[in-house]
Amino acid sequence: MKKGKQSNIGTGNKQDERSRRTINRILDEARRLFAEYGFAGVSAEQIVTTAGVTRGALYHHFDGKKGLFRAVLNQVQTEIEKRVKTAVEQVLDPMEMLIAGNNEFLAACLDPGLQRILLTEGPAVLGWEEWREIDEDHVQGKYRAFLAELMANGVLRPFPVDALAHIISGAANEAAFWAARSEDPETALTQAQITMAEMIRSLSP
Repeated sequence: MKKGKQSNIGTGNKQDERSRRTINRILDEARRLFAEYGFAGVSAEQIVTTAGVTRGALYHHFDGKKGLFRAVLNQVQTEIEKRVKTAVEQVLDPMEMLIAGNNEFLAACLDPGLQRILLTEGPAVLGWEEWREIDEDHVQGKYRAFLAELMANGVLRPFPVDALAHIISGAANEAAFWAARSEDPETALTQAQITMAEMIRSLSP
């Protein structure tokens, strides 16, 4: 009995590993193609061909191209969330934490493919409501909580927290678009970071 159980467990682990490899291949190729050509410019057949998997694998793991795009968007959001968290953890002053997180978000969005998936294709493919739900899970909910904490501790003047969170994030999104499309993106990024940092500091008591 023990040998049989061990054999089943080993088989299950191998199947799980194969599934993970398949999922990762599909995600990697889909992200590359969506970043380069956009959602409408890529077919499901193109994705499975370049990933070296069957069309059935795509629908089994992601329920089609739109579900795959949703997974790619969540992957991008998770990566940005980790980058922002790492940047914030390097700073001790609460106000500078807010600025460091914003700076890292702007820097991340300088990547054209990432920006296309997150800010351009995301709302267009999934619709604003679903895109907002994903953003809420990864960013906006935590951002509102942090702003509320800063207000409670007297680091920021009291504002309606929902309004302030949307205004700052909206400004950051627009700044990211502007910097990425400028003739000198690196200089524009620096200007955007400096300007937004001063804007955030102006909210102090």
